Amino acid sequence: MRAAGYIRVSTEEQAREGYSLAAQENAIRSYCAAMGWGLVEVYSDAGRSGGSTKGREGLAQLLAASTAGLIDRVIFSKLDRLARRLRDLLEISDRLETLGVGIVSIQEAIDTGSATGRMLRNMIGTVAEFERELIRERIVIGMGQKARQGEVVGPVSLGYRREDGKLLPDASAPRVLRLFELYGGGEYSLRRLADWAAGAGLTSTEGNHLDRLSVRKILLNPVYVGDVIYHPRGADRAVFPGSHPPIVTRQLFELVQEQLSRRRYAKPAATWGREAYPLTGVAICGHCGNALTGSRAGRRLRYLRCSSTARRGRSACRQPMVAAELVEEQIGAYVEGMRLPLEYVQAIIAELRELEDLADHREERARLQTRLDRWRRLYVAGDVDEQQYKAETAPLRQRVQAMAASEQPLDVERAMYYIRNTGRLWRESDRATQRDFVMRVFERIVVDGAQVTELTPKPDYAPLFAIDRKERFAGQMCVVWLPEPGENPNFLGAKHCRHASLILQALQGSGRVRVPRPRRVLSTTTGPGQISQTKA
Repeated sequence: MRAAGYIRVSTEEQAREGYSLAAQENAIRSYCAAMGWGLVEVYSDAGRSGGSTKGREGLAQLLAASTAGLIDRVIFSKLDRLARRLRDLLEISDRLETLGVGIVSIQEAIDTGSATGRMLRNMIGTVAEFERELIRERIVIGMGQKARQGEVVGPVSLGYRREDGKLLPDASAPRVLRLFELYGGGEYSLRRLADWAAGAGLTSTEGNHLDRLSVRKILLNPVYVGDVIYHPRGADRAVFPGSHPPIVTRQLFELVQEQLSRRRYAKPAATWGREAYPLTGVAICGHCGNALTGSRAGRRLRYLRCSSTARRGRSACRQPMVAAELVEEQIGAYVEGMRLPLEYVQAIIAELRELEDLADHREERARLQTRLDRWRRLYVAGDVDEQQYKAETAPLRQRVQAMAASEQPLDVERAMYYIRNTGRLWRESDRATQRDFVMRVFERIVVDGAQVTELTPKPDYAPLFAIDRKERFAGQMCVVWLPEPGENPNFLGAKHCRHASLILQALQGSGRVRVPRPRRVLSTTTGPGQISQTKA
């Protein structure tokens, strides 16, 4: 009989009670010697809880050896060494038994090679899980008792250190106090406090920059006024007087709570500032790669700022706030200058108009679908039999499928109209319409400082930009990320109407021409307020 031992210990208390790894291994070796079994290996998990199978390398090695057919029995000193949860115990033992490997518990005298042994395993596993739940309850009760006695339970808050079981202020305590003082003065917002903390070198206990949400949590934490929080899962939060020295006076703490409450329920921002940023959702910070978001100063001044600075303060990114109009003017200047050869536009529109009128096309599809629905209701109601139902609906389904396959989306013609009239559209449209155009056409717009440095059209619109490049820059210059010339002759080398229509069909996703994914082309800045141009 090839046997493998498994030993586990999770706490120092178990070691003192005779459950040390050495004691468990000695018991396993003695048992194998008495049974005349060969001990192949002893697998060990030190400092691992039996409440979970995760992170137990020794158990994983044991299961791997069992799967490889290297052992016939797994031996451990006590059933809870393998698992404390009944579900885990049953899953492990069932898996081993499926592989033809039995389990043996020395203390409980269980050998799952017999039906009696399997029954005892289940009974004792239930008791082990019950014991685990009791331990958890005792821990919760103990933590609650500690909190009532003024001891801090859980992680140590910023500004404190734990020394000899006591909570004492550390070197960052004066800066934590300063956070409360600045906010209580009424002149600092949470975001401005995050900026101040970065400049003062005040970071989280993990060494990360404080953002406005982290600052808010600090200001709300009653630990700093000398109290203790106890908030067990599923129960209400309780606050008890603590035994540790406070960092903040109670008067200042209450003033800060009043400020937080008042600002939280302040009147929301006016609705006139909404949807006033055509580039948000597409504009990207050229420094850190995070999104640019809109910000206002009064009713008229609009800015774009990096979202990382909005969350974590100005120290998080070097990108400054930039006037939204300045960036939008650069995009407008580019799209106003876009032009396609007239013969392309005329040929494409002529070919599109050879199709059945789109509105009538869709109305006809709707009528056919209504007839299909009517026949379906008759069939379900039993008014027609299956043979008649199939005979009547088959030609209708064929017509619907044929129309769906040939239907051209309106978005293509709308896109062509946009590209031919972008100058007028951009100048005369409101910001919501400009945003619709930007979101529809561009995948990303990179802004570095006040300069638009890169444009990426969405793949469906890349062919239109490629044609514009050939017309405006004679194929030598581009301002967008596009496939290299020669990658697809039909894509970049279109010379006549048929190729132009193929581009549109590719734009529609018909599959007749594959449009390559736009490729990044590094760009160089040409001057302030201009979009850079790069050699293709």
